[in-house]
This record gives sequence, structure tokens and C-alpha cells, in this order.
Amino acid sequence: MLDLGIIPGTLIKPVLKSPSGDPRAFEVRGTLLAIRKENAQDIKIETISI
Repeated sequence: MLDLGIIPGTLIKPVLKSPSGDPRAFEVRGTLLAIRKENAQDIKIETISI
């Protein structure tokens, strides 16, 4: 995940979901990333209000 730029404090925006629900696409630092559920489980999310 570090190689993808996902470090503490990184804003991750959900963008797309495949018809089967896996993988899902997220915008991270201006890049669209498709992440499978098994990998996404390694990411801890904190919701913020903007």
C-alpha cells in the first residue's frame, strides 16, 4: 500500500464499484486505483467532514 501512496493522512475517495462489488476504484493522490476487497481490508479508514 505504501508503494501506491497510501500513507497515514492520505485522502481516499471512493469512485466506482464493479457490478460484482469487487474490485472497487478509489481516487488516491489524483490517481485512480482499483483495489480488491482482500487488499482493502489492510487499510484503516477515518471519516472526516469537509
